[in-house]
Amino acid sequence: MEWTAQNLKDAKRVGENLSGIELETNDGFVYFDILETERALVFGGYCNTGFLQSGFILKDGFTVNETLQALVEELEMFYNEGAKYTSLIVFNDRM
Repeated sequence: MEWTAQNLKDAKRVGENLSGIELETNDGFVYFDILETERALVFGGYCNTGFLQSGFILKDGFTVNETLQALVEELEMFYNEGAKYTSLIVFNDRM
């Protein structure tokens, strides 16, 4: 699947107290805010113009928690081993 910005019109933050995920990578810590759409979990960050999307992972019938766990695993692989070792996340060139 190729990168495309997700429609965030009806997106909601994942979890009550969770605003995002923080990962420890080989190069330090990385933080992403997570939004849920009907089909995907979108990761990125907020800036002065709104939410800047870095990528997404499709839910494909899995629960939000299952998809979130897969997202964390994929992002850890992306940052520690390289993008070629990921298969579930779709990300933009900014990553």
